[in-house]
Amino acid sequence: MSTVESTPAKSEEELEIVGEFPCTQTQLRCWILNQLNPGNPALNVAVRWEIRGTFKASTIEAAFRKVIQRHEVLRTRFIEKDGQPFQQAVEKTDFKMVVIDLRNMPPEQREKRISSIGEETARAPFDLSRPGLFHVTLLMAENDRGFLLITAHQSCFDGWSIRVLGREVGEIAAAIDHGRTPALPDIELQYGDYALWQEEYLSSYGFETEKAFWRERLTGAPYFEVPPDRPRGAVKTSHGDIISSLLPLSFGDRMDAAARKNRVSLYSYGAAIMSAMLHRLTNAPTVLFGSQVAGREDTDLENLIGVFINNLVFRYDFTNDVSFAEHIRSANETLEAVLNHQRMPFNKLVELVNPIRDPSRNPLISINFNLQKAFLEDHRYGDFELISAPSQSPGVLYDLSFMMIGRPSGWRMNIEYNTDLFHKSTIEALLKLWQDTYEIALSNPDALLSSLVVPDCRPVTSKPRDAHAAQLEQILRTHPSVGDVAVVAEARPARRVAAFVAPVPTLSEPIDRLPAVLMQYLATQLPPDAMPSGISILLSLPRTSGGAIDHASLHLRDPLPTAPAAPQPMPAESRVRKPDTDKIETLASLWSKILGVQSVRPEDDFFALGGHSLLALRLLSSIRERFDVKPTLELLFKEPTLEKFAAAIFETSEAPTTAEATPNSWELITCKRGSGHSAVYTFNHPFLFYRLANELPDTLSVHNINMFNAKLDSELAQMSLEQIAKLAIDAMQIPPDTGSVAIVGLCVNGILAMEITRQLREAGVEVGFTVIIDAWAPGYFRSQPKIRQKRWNAERRIKRTIYFTRKLLSGRIPFIEYLKEFNLTLALLQKLGVSGGQYSPEEQANAEVTELLVRASRSYRPAKSKDPSVILLRSQANHPRARKLLFGWGDAVAKDTAVLDLKGWHEDSLSNDGIRELAAIVSRKLDG
Repeated sequence: MSTVESTPAKSEEELEIVGEFPCTQTQLRCWILNQLNPGNPALNVAVRWEIRGTFKASTIEAAFRKVIQRHEVLRTRFIEKDGQPFQQAVEKTDFKMVVIDLRNMPPEQREKRISSIGEETARAPFDLSRPGLFHVTLLMAENDRGFLLITAHQSCFDGWSIRVLGREVGEIAAAIDHGRTPALPDIELQYGDYALWQEEYLSSYGFETEKAFWRERLTGAPYFEVPPDRPRGAVKTSHGDIISSLLPLSFGDRMDAAARKNRVSLYSYGAAIMSAMLHRLTNAPTVLFGSQVAGREDTDLENLIGVFINNLVFRYDFTNDVSFAEHIRSANETLEAVLNHQRMPFNKLVELVNPIRDPSRNPLISINFNLQKAFLEDHRYGDFELISAPSQSPGVLYDLSFMMIGRPSGWRMNIEYNTDLFHKSTIEALLKLWQDTYEIALSNPDALLSSLVVPDCRPVTSKPRDAHAAQLEQILRTHPSVGDVAVVAEARPARRVAAFVAPVPTLSEPIDRLPAVLMQYLATQLPPDAMPSGISILLSLPRTSGGAIDHASLHLRDPLPTAPAAPQPMPAESRVRKPDTDKIETLASLWSKILGVQSVRPEDDFFALGGHSLLALRLLSSIRERFDVKPTLELLFKEPTLEKFAAAIFETSEAPTTAEATPNSWELITCKRGSGHSAVYTFNHPFLFYRLANELPDTLSVHNINMFNAKLDSELAQMSLEQIAKLAIDAMQIPPDTGSVAIVGLCVNGILAMEITRQLREAGVEVGFTVIIDAWAPGYFRSQPKIRQKRWNAERRIKRTIYFTRKLLSGRIPFIEYLKEFNLTLALLQKLGVSGGQYSPEEQANAEVTELLVRASRSYRPAKSKDPSVILLRSQANHPRARKLLFGWGDAVAKDTAVLDLKGWHEDSLSNDGIRELAAIVSRKLDG
């Protein structure tokens, strides 16, 4: 049974809106994070109170209801207008406190059950479109003892709010029990008033002053992190745990005395200790970590519930080996300067500094630190007492979060960590190091920072560096975009050698282009056999506690997945026959020309060198014209390296002919066979979705169904979309033991995906969800007034011109390909017979398939299923209004269907970051 009770959502007509306001910057950040990962538990605030004495559940519930009526933010939901989120406060929201009676449970089982319920409630997801982002559960442990588990969304609640909530619930409940009026201050302002003030402040001169400080403070700062035990995934995760240690009661007195002696606050003292420890741990000359401030400088805000908290970034530079006392004093100056400029909202700070984005990391902050007294003040209210208690972790936002919480029982050290990155033993060693750092500073403040002995919890076996690795590192360091570099080699017969590069902070070009740029740079100075197998980009290189690069933490990526081919019998002499050298050299020159690289080695991978859909089509066309052979798309997937691809296409005369194709116009390509039972099926655009296989977990199978080699005859042209979908399903060949499947389609293939989903479900196949990208519902555009159609078309043409012109000017697209993006110039190129201006047969076939599906979709009408499992993605090719209009799908999808944004124009949106974002969505929902 779920311990989080949800109430039926009121219809729009039943909701009485009392106010609509802009989102504050913190709310905006929460909203964006929720859009990327709906229901992310890391955005929850989990609170646990122990309640002792004489109390009634009905009274406690009534007290919470009155608090909700006092504070509009607890009756708030979020809506979207023209791509911009707003908060709406409603007059009334349904609230029901869940009560779970554990009094009859054996005492030895009760605590474990309390902990498990606490974990479940802490991770309960919220729907931001529904008012009341606030859950409460009462656990009755004994007749006079219970636990209140409170979970709120960060968009309406912060740490200070815990204190306000505790005082008001306690006072109101006591007043109800004794029949009196609660002694609470009037609420002069509501959270919406603060939102309006902040919006005005961001356009003021005072905000410009804040920007100047932070620009100087953080521009060019390195990204600081503690090297993890495990390699990072493609995207950031929120799986976490907490370890803690209760310190002796005497510790609080010693820390108070030391802070007073140094004339600093407890917080400043703790931040100095933290920065010193991180410096010694990593040997980094610059340490950065985040922390939070209450953001309630105005006394009128002190009695409000809401999210006023703001993230600050502290930067500490270490140039000399100073004493702890000296460092504490200088660190206090750093802290005071930052606190004097604390009104800079964190997401505005990210925009200002514009750091290199990495979907596996938080911007600017990898490590967080907090030191505070417990928010809830243990207090008696009438016949009962509310006592602060440690709560469960709903999910982690940071790699590491160091927290010190002071309670009457003493100070407690907590380290919350990402369990996908760190071993528990590493965190236990960090906790011990944290305590040791405090002990040295408290007992001997004149000791040098270097006197802190740092254990290396991840020992690295020292290996001699060979001359090849040293040469690669030396050359790469001369490139202006390289800040730091390390080269590692596998201890396998193949001995792949890879380079890991941390770019300079001032890198101006897109980070995803840097590997290709550096490979070309190396090719000008090294022979082909000395080139690395690849280059990976990291924001910073991992280091040991002694300051050396931690080569053991640098992991070579597996090669890109290839589709397993059906075994074919082949004569022995054919298997050992190799193409002649001239053919390989000619093929290599074709690859080099098409990929824009100076040289191609036999072991180079077409896709690893930057190959994509358009380049692959050009390659296949060039090979057909030059060698009079026609390699298939599947062959390029199967054998993406030059050597193996050449062997495959030039041995066709000795190899047996392929079995006659089935009449079905669709072909199945398996990009990856997963170890689990779930599968992803993509439709057409096989090159775009090829990289999806590499980004998804190995548990998932990935297939592409395409009409790349379809015979587009009159019979096929007369088929309805439903009939075409039926043929596609036949080609999918879904095994009977398949679990849940995901269906993915771009543009008109998204419409096809909707129909395929419908037919599969009717056939009893479990379709977990359907992802459609840039796919407007059929007939929606034509249903609009003519003037609106013209305006939308004009907008799209202007945006398209701007997008591809920027792409041309930045060198990301050749001039001929730029001209082919526009119908007028494409027609002119074809008329003049300009080289490269004609569609290749493969490009022409792709265009004809698209036109076939577009014609079939015009008469298609989707079922009014209000399908809640559909996910809509929008590229820059579509106006933000598409989000509000749900791409015109109306009753075919649920009203609250999320529309997520991808960077790039249409197909471009599924390269690099876009394909990683798509993989994150699919992995999260399918692999769970």
